[in-house]
Amino acid sequence: MRTFLHLLLATALLTSCTGTPEPAPAPPAPAPGTDTTRTVRLTPLSATGLRFDGVYHTNSSNLHYYMRFFERGNVALVAGHQSPTDTIHLAALLTENVQSGWNNVHNVPVTLRNDSILFQTMSVNGAITYAGKLDGDTVRFLKASRINGKRAIVAYGFEPDGTSK
Repeated sequence: MRTFLHLLLATALLTSCTGTPEPAPAPPAPAPGTDTTRTVRLTPLSATGLRFDGVYHTNSSNLHYYMRFFERGNVALVAGHQSPTDTIHLAALLTENVQSGWNNVHNVPVTLRNDSILFQTMSVNGAITYAGKLDGDTVRFLKASRINGKRAIVAYGFEPDGTSK
């Protein structure tokens, strides 16, 4: 009897799976102007006054923060301990196409709004937003952590390539 029930159940499952499947409903049309390519669109930074021939740097004790802007519209950032005897300088990690998510490196698009420079980094723990303004060779950012709620104004001074220590 048990064998008969298993056979009957298998037959019912088989016949229910062999019919023509219902077509899935079409997804709704995207709103006009919606980017459906899932690509990041970069805004060129050439008219901002930012410099692209070096890094912007700040430090707190032995913890150093570097960011490098790229003319095409992205910024790469890294933070870490740096000493003069280190064989690899943290700023050397900041290339135009560096991948985010390894070795405390972030590479994100920059948004311009009037004279403000805006971007956001993401980590497993949450986001940090940057809202800044260029002042000569210094960029001052309001840095707001969605991780711990802290906010601070941080000044990053420009260092031309070859001068970072």
